[in-house]
Amino acid sequence: MADPVPVSELPTLSLLYKLNRINPADGSEPAYTPNAIFNDKISVIKQDITTLSIDSIVNAANNTLLGGGGVDGAIHRAAGPDLYDECETLNGCETGSAKITDGYELPAKKVIHAVGPIYWSTKREGKHTSLLSGCYRKSLELAVENGLKSIAFSALSTGVYGYPSGEASEVALNTVRTFFEEGKADGLERVVFCNFLQKDEDAYFKNLPKYFPPVSNAEPSEQPTETSTDVKDLATKLPDPPAADPKHPDEPDTKKQKTDSSDDDFVVVDKEEVKEAEAASKSA
Repeated sequence: MADPVPVSELPTLSLLYKLNRINPADGSEPAYTPNAIFNDKISVIKQDITTLSIDSIVNAANNTLLGGGGVDGAIHRAAGPDLYDECETLNGCETGSAKITDGYELPAKKVIHAVGPIYWSTKREGKHTSLLSGCYRKSLELAVENGLKSIAFSALSTGVYGYPSGEASEVALNTVRTFFEEGKADGLERVVFCNFLQKDEDAYFKNLPKYFPPVSNAEPSEQPTETSTDVKDLATKLPDPPAADPKHPDEPDTKKQKTDSSDDDFVVVDKEEVKEAEAASKSA
């Protein structure tokens, strides 16, 4: 298993702007005013979420909460069979909501299992946006209720559930920003958008300036000013992106772990898995 990545090594949005890793919106008006404090709490990375040493990670779960493909399967494998056992006691979870468990063998203390919507079916009903937003809001609420200081989101519903990365990133960013504006995230020190695929990171980089715009150099900040040397030092600590589907060397017994570790889970819609997900959704 890869070495755990601590929160302290994750670049903040403020740093990404300083390093010109994210460019301000091209002539478009931001939806919110710049806020240095908020930008210091946001991180966007391309990383295997199972390696993060953080208070909580958000799993892209299905209605059963018993494991699946992609990120869901990777998290269950890395956490070990005890995660499956605890999930069995939760009686599933409704789409658009989330439930919390311990992290077990993961470097993360807690796992928040959020069940995102299947895009094409929920869009027909006009519920896709509210259901995806509900996943992010409920996850944030669970983190705050449990006294957690940091939370990392996987790109919910953008895999086999078919939610376009651009639309999904806007829902996530708007929900988090609204939560901040409501003053409900004061206890949170870091909110991380952790992407496995380039398409998801690209979507966040494109839409971040709309919801968390950069702060003008002339605008005072409560944070100490970093020298150019500080910025260069921090830049060298940016985590390397994952090169392959996250794996765990000690996979639990198959009766304890019902996952599909196909390499295509992140990019190709598996019709059988989608049928299972839709059936689970209807029975939940």
